[in-house]
Amino acid sequence: MSFLLVLALLIAVAVVPIMIGARIVKAQHTGFGSALFAVILLSALSLVINKFITNQFLSFVASAAGGGFFLSFVLGTTFWRGIAVSIIAVALQVAFLVFFAGAILGGAAVVA
Repeated sequence: MSFLLVLALLIAVAVVPIMIGARIVKAQHTGFGSALFAVILLSALSLVINKFITNQFLSFVASAAGGGFFLSFVLGTTFWRGIAVSIIAVALQVAFLVFFAGAILGGAAVVA
């Protein structure tokens, strides 16, 4: 049961920010399925780029360009709005992680 809870949390942290970003930039496809497909494509892109490009800067540029292209294709928006979705998603993911880390560490401080 806890495995399913952790899996659902990971999916939520990965997919929901894409959905929110897509809605902010007014993309055509803002649903869960489109966002989940985008996350899967972005994960595959990351694996391929990390395998073939060793230079960190070139890897970043290729990931950003490829990610913007994939997001624009899947979400039905422009390339630059796809880049904006990725920036919004990363900002939200960092905010979620900081919030959850603070909640976990704050709870640990209370228990200790």
